[in-house]
Amino acid sequence: MSRREFRLKAVARKTKKSFGQSIKVDGTLAKKVALSCRILAKLGLFKETTGHVSARSLDGRTMLIRGRGGSETGLIFTRPNDIVLSDFDGAPLKNRGGLKTPNEACIHGEIYKRRPEAGGVVHAHPASIVLTSMAGIPLRPIFGGYDPQGMRIALRGVPMYESSLTLHSVEQVHEMLEVMGESDICVLRGHGVVVAGKTIEEATIKAIKLDHLAEMNLRAAMLGSVPSVPQEDIDRFLSRRQAPGRTQEPLWRFYEEWEKRN
Repeated sequence: MSRREFRLKAVARKTKKSFGQSIKVDGTLAKKVALSCRILAKLGLFKETTGHVSARSLDGRTMLIRGRGGSETGLIFTRPNDIVLSDFDGAPLKNRGGLKTPNEACIHGEIYKRRPEAGGVVHAHPASIVLTSMAGIPLRPIFGGYDPQGMRIALRGVPMYESSLTLHSVEQVHEMLEVMGESDICVLRGHGVVVAGKTIEEATIKAIKLDHLAEMNLRAAMLGSVPSVPQEDIDRFLSRRQAPGRTQEPLWRFYEEWEKRN
């Protein structure tokens, strides 16, 4: 047994004792985590079995995260039974038939600890992000009404964590979070991206929009000198108020239906 596995089992025993026997897996939320995995995988944001999605549980103290194990078949085939209930230190709280939390579960747990408003986290490996970050291609606002959400991401700026290594330790995650600052997004150079949202739906859609932004900038770089949108358009765009109460639900329903048909 590795030191990590020993530590996680010890934490799990302590957590189970403190929570009592009332630990339950939210089936509806587990289905959403699984659906997010399949949507992002079918869109090409995950590579084979790598990457993971999580959601803060309703109790606020635990998370549901895509598990890893010897019998897994990849993110694109994720089902609710592949989702593991764990504490924020990555210790599983329910036996899921040999599944364990991913080594980078600390990314999710530390975000939930630091951001009480965070309800969903995505760690993905879109080729668009890997290539643009390695090539030094900035994610510029090169479109407007084509995708306002993507434009807004570009205008806010996307911080980049320079290390390309997997984030296995809390110390590494804390370094990344310092770079991430108040942003909901952090690009990991030559590695992938971390996206947080108030809900799992929001985190999923933001990850998709970021991928669209990176893909467009990657294609534009191949074409040559493609300018950003005019400053006049940017000023007018920023002066507009976002519609109150707007959520990601319509886009989530779109991708939910799309996933069923693909």
